[in-house]
Amino acid sequence: MKRRLCALLLALLTLAFAAAAAENTRVRHYLLLGEDGYADSVVDDARTDTIVLLSLDEQYNRVIMTSILRDSMITSPRGTPTKANLLYKYYGFEGLSECIARELDIAIEGCVLVNFEHVKPVIDALGGVDLVIDENEYISIRKILLGKDENMPKGPGLVHMTGRIALAYMRDRQSGSGDFSRTQRQRKVVAQLVAKCRDLSLLELVGIYNDVSSGMKMSLSIPGILGAMKSGYGLIASGADFVEFRVPQDGTYSYTSLEGHGSVLDVRWRTNRQRFHALLDTNPEETNR
Repeated sequence: MKRRLCALLLALLTLAFAAAAAENTRVRHYLLLGEDGYADSVVDDARTDTIVLLSLDEQYNRVIMTSILRDSMITSPRGTPTKANLLYKYYGFEGLSECIARELDIAIEGCVLVNFEHVKPVIDALGGVDLVIDENEYISIRKILLGKDENMPKGPGLVHMTGRIALAYMRDRQSGSGDFSRTQRQRKVVAQLVAKCRDLSLLELVGIYNDVSSGMKMSLSIPGILGAMKSGYGLIASGADFVEFRVPQDGTYSYTSLEGHGSVLDVRWRTNRQRFHALLDTNPEETNR
């Protein structure tokens, strides 16, 4: 059954390739959202503590991963200030996309919401990740998992992480600079997973998608999903560069308080938008000369 499904998806993907070829889209943007909870499936009223803008840049052959910090203050669809991680909870995919697209002046193709518990099998299916952790990260991982895991790191240094260990590493908010460091850890894990995908065939990637799709919710249509897979696989297979970005950038925010929400980041969105577009418009080869 799975082989037939893969064959069907491959056939549909071929059609999506032809349709996408007629377009001249320089870069495609997607929102990847993570519910930082332990539920068995995604829920509609959860906070999206992980907000990542994934930009597939076929012109410069790169994948740009932009973390948007959860405590960033942003104007809601109603015109009122709120925290970024509350947009999905109160306004759904449409409201969240509208706000991020407005602030960064881009078009967003669609959203993918993932329950963090379903990230573990993806990491395990790709053979885990190898990362260097410091003493504080080691302590935080032990606290999150209560020291109960046969693969628990023995101490700081280079560590091979299973999905469960890597998820604890990505959830760590206590060590480093809070959410700034947490989102950096998430980008490190994703960067390794992308690198591992370069050794897989399209059918193998489809198989992994089949295994984890039950833990996802999307605003994309089937052609939209296939178009994203086509673009992403093409970039991965061609050895695309992996580029990291973050909103807010250093020096473009201040701490303030928002009634009912406590401390938030007062983001200078205009400056972040300008820096993001400067990244999009810059040929990496010219920068490296």
